[in-house]
Amino acid sequence: MEHPNLDLVRDLLAGFVTGDADRLKEGFAPDIRLESSGFDSTAGTYDGPDAVIGYFFAGDHMDDYHLEVVDLLASDERVAIIGKASGRRGERTISNDFVQVLRIAGGLVTGIRIYAWDQKALFEFRDAA
Repeated sequence: MEHPNLDLVRDLLAGFVTGDADRLKEGFAPDIRLESSGFDSTAGTYDGPDAVIGYFFAGDHMDDYHLEVVDLLASDERVAIIGKASGRRGERTISNDFVQVLRIAGGLVTGIRIYAWDQKALFEFRDAA
């Protein structure tokens, strides 16, 4: 039997892929906090559902975005998403592995930590001229 937290995260991933901000908001706690590792322009801390949704749907990420979920790992308090994101900006392309750790309480996501594998490549892709 699968862990029930996997259903929540799969639903949120579907909302992200289809651009359904309301679907994401329904799965986020009012005090959700997202922390994105690295030193590119999107790294940092985002507090509250609107800020987190703004992070995910910001227009400055990349064109031709593709998300591949490699694995989902669940416990009673967390789900880890292991994946690969790829896309382009003009002629520049990137493919980067990542891990997102979602903290879950009461059926809602209360926190997200994003760890990109190649943070230097992400910085050069997003911020280097």
